[in-house]
Amino acid sequence: MEISSSKFRNLAGKSFNETLVDGYKLFYKNYGKLILPLAFFQILLIILDTLLLTDFKWYVESIGINVADLFTDLADTALIAEDLNALTTYLLISFVLLFLQNLLGAIIITIAMCSVSNYTYQKYMGEEVSFKESFKSAFNKKIFIVLLILGFFLSLSSFLLFIPAIIVFGFYIFLVFTYNYEDTNPIKEAKRISKGAFSKVIGVFVVNFIFIYVFSFVYNSIIYTFLDTDFQATINSWNNPATRNFGMIILYQIIFSIVDIVLAPLFICLLTTLFASLKARKDLGYYPKRGYYQESYSQIAQDSFEFAENLDITSQPSTPLKKRFYCPFCG
Repeated sequence: MEISSSKFRNLAGKSFNETLVDGYKLFYKNYGKLILPLAFFQILLIILDTLLLTDFKWYVESIGINVADLFTDLADTALIAEDLNALTTYLLISFVLLFLQNLLGAIIITIAMCSVSNYTYQKYMGEEVSFKESFKSAFNKKIFIVLLILGFFLSLSSFLLFIPAIIVFGFYIFLVFTYNYEDTNPIKEAKRISKGAFSKVIGVFVVNFIFIYVFSFVYNSIIYTFLDTDFQATINSWNNPATRNFGMIILYQIIFSIVDIVLAPLFICLLTTLFASLKARKDLGYYPKRGYYQESYSQIAQDSFEFAENLDITSQPSTPLKKRFYCPFCG
């Protein structure tokens, strides 16, 4: 289906607030199709995190170091070599665990977004699209480029005070859309579209985070009112290798992540509408601050030049010289 030029001009002229409103509308209209795959990936992430990292988490907890007490002792007396080595080991292993959790989460969430990004974009543009065919086409060899940048590099850069991670996210998050383009470098295309709109990309992330955080806070507050005071001991028993219960760990994580699962399609919908608007601006050469299109401006300039070029400046005025008068304003 060919998109009309008026559609692109309308998208290019949308403000950030209008793209957010469109994102919520896209979320509402396509929720039934999007929730199934995205909820599946959210639950898959919980299962993999439980099966792969539970032993690692238990090992970190079993070291038995109270970091707060060690720093308290440090104010009074110097740490002995044994305590210092234990503290260093604990911090190092904790960072490794955090990296593995971030890496696993980034990879699964990136795959989830790629699986529906082409569908949400086409639906927003008013095209006829099959969800099944769009879902299948999302899994191609180019997806490894997205996983490398938004999965591995994003997780690795998050340890450097989060500033490199924010930069990677802001410039290359649109890879979840551009990796499907033919005869185009997806990395350069993603950066081209996001150029000059860094704050808007981060703004979409912040809006999504706040929206989910508010609902999660309310939901978790209600859940915690029904739990016993010794429930933490029960959770520890599930993690203990001697009495481990993977099924209960997974169920517990799903219950406390239900808001994230239910609202999983929101972010990709907000990102889709922003991507469509920015892409239309870049493709049309639209300058929102100046209020014109590059093509139109160049055409107008060219027409004016041709008019001046064809003007006959050698012809004499038809009014006789003696009947003319001097104007003090224009000379």
